[in-house]
Amino acid sequence: MELSELIEVTRVRDAFMRKGPRPSQIGDICIFGHHLIFAPSAVNAGGKEAITDNSEEFWLLHKAVDRVLCEPISKDNPQRGGLLALKCKNFLIIIFEIGDIEICRATARTIEALSNINGFLHDYAFFYNSPFTILDDGWSAFDPEQEFARLMTSTDAFRISSVNENFTVCSSYPDKVIVPKGIGDDYLKISATFRDGGRFPVLSYFHRETRSPIVRCSQPLIGPTNRRCREDETIINSMITLNRGYIIDTRSKSSTTAAKAKGGGAEPQGNYRQWRYVQCPIPRQREIHDALTKMVDVCSERKISSDRWVGRVGQAGWLSAVAASLGAAANVAQCIYSEGCKEVPVVIHGGEGVDSTLIASSLAQILLDSDARTIRGFESVIEREWICAGHPFSLRNTHCAYAEGTVTGPFESPVFLVFLDAVHQMIVQYPLSFEFDEQFLIFLFEHTYASEFGSFLGNSEKEKKENGIRKKTVSLWSHVHHPENLKTFVNACYHPTPGVIWPSVAPQSIRIWERLFFRWQRSDNSWSKPEAETIQSLSDHWKLREKELIVKASSLRRSIVELARELKVSSPV
Repeated sequence: MELSELIEVTRVRDAFMRKGPRPSQIGDICIFGHHLIFAPSAVNAGGKEAITDNSEEFWLLHKAVDRVLCEPISKDNPQRGGLLALKCKNFLIIIFEIGDIEICRATARTIEALSNINGFLHDYAFFYNSPFTILDDGWSAFDPEQEFARLMTSTDAFRISSVNENFTVCSSYPDKVIVPKGIGDDYLKISATFRDGGRFPVLSYFHRETRSPIVRCSQPLIGPTNRRCREDETIINSMITLNRGYIIDTRSKSSTTAAKAKGGGAEPQGNYRQWRYVQCPIPRQREIHDALTKMVDVCSERKISSDRWVGRVGQAGWLSAVAASLGAAANVAQCIYSEGCKEVPVVIHGGEGVDSTLIASSLAQILLDSDARTIRGFESVIEREWICAGHPFSLRNTHCAYAEGTVTGPFESPVFLVFLDAVHQMIVQYPLSFEFDEQFLIFLFEHTYASEFGSFLGNSEKEKKENGIRKKTVSLWSHVHHPENLKTFVNACYHPTPGVIWPSVAPQSIRIWERLFFRWQRSDNSWSKPEAETIQSLSDHWKLREKELIVKASSLRRSIVELARELKVSSPV
């Protein structure tokens, strides 16, 4: 199929951008295979010359569009033209006025078709030519064997296994996994038949200080008949050395019971006697999806009283999902870092093991390990715990808050955004402990839904290999690692915090992510063009001023530390 076959209208002249990422203006809409381009006219709506800052073309990937709406400007007089509304996956809403209603409808149909192509083989990432020189290839930046060597510097209790070569045992795992050293591949294959989706226990993280591993898998398929797998029990029990371990289930008790009736379930205490079973519920996919939809709707509503608005934010459930995710991760970290305890293994699973399980395991690593709070360490967590671990990005992120796919709808959910928001909460509470800022998180959020890079394409490493994604596309990390881009994400106030951080999960500590949910509010049509330009100018000025003050504060802090050291050296014993 050629994308040009879906294009009914290639150019719409004199469209008026009523609402969008810039002040209202007239221009032409040009539609290509992957992009919509809005090219402002030489004159604005008032007949005066357009301001230079707003005369640049605005490019929008069709994949970034979540929902397309079209309606007449006046139902009584269709001849006045139509309104074309594009609701984007990053919560941006663009509204165009088009003089001809039929052209407006044809434009809507075109964008609707181009933004809802099944699969990802026609995505822009396969056609993108990198304008920058790749200095650090992101596809090889996190080699499995190098990651294994970095994790296992203080133990020989685990090994790299090629049991999943060619993805024959588990389609959602990578071809190489880290497993307990004394366990043979034949046991892993049998365990895979006992775990949902074949996701047998694999190492996620090893905490050097306490010599405690975090292992993740999917739910055991015990079913109503209490099926048993001695090989799986051997694998799990082989990790016990000094102390009893913990099995963390990210489902509620009712969800676990319902899963057992359908063939799933949880580890029977009688068969896993050396393990404590703990439930740390994280909302399910559908709950998370509905919570984001409600949250975005509430954040766009500004005409209700503050008391009612706060109540609606709570009822949306998004902040509760973020708090529950942090709480589950904190419980994992507490098991690993219990005072006086060493070698306490933790096994994490939910249902399929590709959603809430990954939230808990990845957030726990950020709590426990200061290296995971650096830019490269954080990328490593995402690469290892999300991309390679089989989170189905293409399926979960087909749509966002405004729409659902006719086929993919039941599987769509902003699970990864919950993870990013939880990290944002950590940054708010520990602003000096992270090498990156919240802008980096927003950048990642946008690229998971629509991107010119291939890192988040596909649902597993198997799909990446079958479709040649690693060979035919550019890695997002290649873009991030370029010096000119990297400096835009660095937290100038960064001061490494060794060891564990313990963020509060109390309701009053969990904040709305303002720069994510409210960042497009400044483009509201209630502002005139001069007002919008003034606000933008002030915003840019204070952002620059904020960075200058942060750099100055960081410099003063280093000076104080150096003076303290000098005084300590010079003072008599």
